[in-house]
Amino acid sequence: MRTIEEIYKDMDVLVEQIDGEDAIEEVKVEFVPFEKNTNVLMESEDIESYLTKYDEISKENKAPLVCFNSEKMEDLQSYITNNDISFDDLKTETINASCEALKFVIYEAEEEEY
Repeated sequence: MRTIEEIYKDMDVLVEQIDGEDAIEEVKVEFVPFEKNTNVLMESEDIESYLTKYDEISKENKAPLVCFNSEKMEDLQSYITNNDISFDDLKTETINASCEALKFVIYEAEEEEY
């Protein structure tokens, strides 16, 4: 599994390689909610606080939640339990999900650019 630092470096490279000024601006705008939610989750001190924040974000329904293809905290809790996910692995998976969201946002922005 890649480290959080490696994933962040990959995200920096992705942003540097965006084609077109309009696409760059669109990515900056469209990715903000994903980044905000990721940052909130990464501030968690343990799995329980992570799940609480995840639940709050999903209930607000104001911004995209990219983690684990589920908006229900109970589903995420089952995933963690069934797969014996550690807190560190959970954080790494969170950043990886954010990276995947960034790739999608970039793809959409570049498609609109051309």
